[in-house]
Amino acid sequence: MRYLYVLALVLFTGSYTFSSGSSIYGGDDDDDDNGGNSSANNNNYLDVNLNSNLNFTINQPEELEHTQTLTNAIRLNFMTKRKNCGIYAKVVSYTAPYGADKTNVPLELKHRSDNSNNVSSLVTTPLHLTTYDQRLFIQPKSKQEYNFYYDLRLMPLGYEYPEGQYNFTLMFTMTQE
Repeated sequence: MRYLYVLALVLFTGSYTFSSGSSIYGGDDDDDDNGGNSSANNNNYLDVNLNSNLNFTINQPEELEHTQTLTNAIRLNFMTKRKNCGIYAKVVSYTAPYGADKTNVPLELKHRSDNSNNVSSLVTTPLHLTTYDQRLFIQPKSKQEYNFYYDLRLMPLGYEYPEGQYNFTLMFTMTQE
């Protein structure tokens, strides 16, 4: 039996590890144009919520040949009141059993839906996650709260992956553009 677990981590100014969701508000990070004064109501913010357990379990050999999808697994909730913002994702940790290829992380994010009518540079095709920041989209500043939903996909592993537990940690960041 093979298990793949995904943990989620969000970092922006401070860091929070969460099981059901976490909020990070742009506060005293010296790039909020607020002179070091923090007020969550006046700044950009990012919430990352998990809509399901981010676990993949492989019990049958044919499951190694197909993409497995956790539909609407991740919701990014944010506001860009002060400046245009880019939202990025990457894998910050990947542990695997001995003999596994640690250079190829078999995870993808797939944009499912959103409530923005003016997003730009939106990646709508499955995005193969790596250990480098990859921009998901840019959202112009607005006083509206936005929700972006993503599927988490485990790509076909093939029969070369050794049995065991694989752990991933994902990081989502919001940067002012």
